[in-house]
Amino acid sequence: MYLISDSLRYFLEVARTGTIAEASERLHIAASAISRHIARLEQSMGVQLFDRHPRGMIPTEAGQLLADHARRNLLEEGDLLDRLRDLHRSGRSLITVSCTEGFAEDFLPVEIARFRERHPAARVHLTVTEPEAATQSVADGSSDVAMTFSLAPASGVRIEYSCQEPIVALVPDSHPLRELDSVSLADLQDYPLALMAGGSTLRELFDVCCSAGGLYFEPALTSNSSSALNALARRTGAVTLTGLLSSRHLVQDGFSTVPLTNPELLRRNLQVQTMAQRTLPAPVSAFVQQLVTAVEASGLG
Repeated sequence: MYLISDSLRYFLEVARTGTIAEASERLHIAASAISRHIARLEQSMGVQLFDRHPRGMIPTEAGQLLADHARRNLLEEGDLLDRLRDLHRSGRSLITVSCTEGFAEDFLPVEIARFRERHPAARVHLTVTEPEAATQSVADGSSDVAMTFSLAPASGVRIEYSCQEPIVALVPDSHPLRELDSVSLADLQDYPLALMAGGSTLRELFDVCCSAGGLYFEPALTSNSSSALNALARRTGAVTLTGLLSSRHLVQDGFSTVPLTNPELLRRNLQVQTMAQRTLPAPVSAFVQQLVTAVEASGLG
């Protein structure tokens, strides 16, 4: 059952896939029918919605505005249908969340468990991904909430909360750097380093700092998994870099954090994001508020 028009649904699938052929395959609707619906939309609105190219279709500025509108409507339609179906099963809901790995190790599992204590019928689906992908998942409606890092403004999202999260050096409690009040990246050159691979905001800022300061590192380990980096640091005494909130559970388990003095490492923001202009269902809104309260309670905000 759909409340929005077939034309809008077909248009949105073409905008998402980039071709009528792929939209046809996914929707099980003839390509000619999809093409006719899009032509009718363009005629009725008096604007061109796609730039047609040999390899696909790219939304025009007008098409992108309509796609954003259609995504919000589809989400709100789904929210409404869920509420109607579950009218006699109060509290049943599914919340989809995307985050970067550091938040998935401790912070979000703790908050999800706390949320389900208050809302036992709630279900949560958590996807761990890279920062830009987490933001995009909220913008395109595949996630309700993203908890991620940002270095620049993003389109299509509403910032429910934003604060600076310092990048710190994470060292085993037996490490000599543990006794220092702060260090710079240059101070880490004498120690083995376990470092995030490309694709993370942390690595991007690390590379900016090294370029600006003429620093060169040969990491003992690079990985897209912060868990792997932390494990190597625990076993070998290597230094790794992490966010302050992401490492809070490790500080209680044999690790210490040491502040880094490089100003470039202060450029990223921890953000809780939802889709721009979307009216959030009550369970999602409650979960977002709990996340915001928990981050504020951590002292970051």
